[in-house]
Amino acid sequence: MARYLITGVSRGIGRAVAGQLIEAGHEVIGLVRTPGGLADLALTDLLVADLADPATLATRLGSLPTELDGLVHAAGVVRPGLLNATSVEDFQVQFTVNVTAVAELTRLALPALRGRGATVVLLNSGSGLNVRPPLSVYGISKHALRAYADALRLEEPSVRVSTVFPGRTATDMQRVVRRAENGDFREADYLQVTTVAGVICQVLSLPPDGVITDVTVRPAASARPAVPSPDAID
Repeated sequence: MARYLITGVSRGIGRAVAGQLIEAGHEVIGLVRTPGGLADLALTDLLVADLADPATLATRLGSLPTELDGLVHAAGVVRPGLLNATSVEDFQVQFTVNVTAVAELTRLALPALRGRGATVVLLNSGSGLNVRPPLSVYGISKHALRAYADALRLEEPSVRVSTVFPGRTATDMQRVVRRAENGDFREADYLQVTTVAGVICQVLSLPPDGVITDVTVRPAASARPAVPSPDAID
């Protein structure tokens, strides 16, 4: 039995990862901004903190477990818009949640991760590979998250660092994106959260002699050569 800390367990991919790990018999500690709606998820513990205010994480979280087998950063935020109409606040919020909070939480968890062959999983996005409007700032933040993963891997050789780049996934975030694109949300067109969660769980379960540094998962339809593959977002 392993012990994992996962952000964003209240919904979407984070919740699906937590559910699959619990079903496999592991301990899962969830981190959310507001508690509630998690009665059906048998979490080992629930931490409440606001990733939009990473300076408070050390105080709000108190003492983390002394040993962790993995940390999954599944929480994220998107505020669509063109660069010429993006406010300072929109930049700050997306960078704070998508990058700064990830770095701070990882820093706090490092003592529990070192020396166990533990894995830090960074949930990125197709936008972290190809920036495109109207998700430019979101994509810029996800590119920064890629750079953070590279730096963490070099600085912490005892910790395995994996980045997962999901294509378009049927999440609430995707609904926001499709509205910004003036498009329809058709769930059948997208990856299911359980599919992406399954990939993350496979990354976490890799034997200690290897690491999957980067993995891209796209909807099956976009993999067909005859169909143009749009840039993706989780």
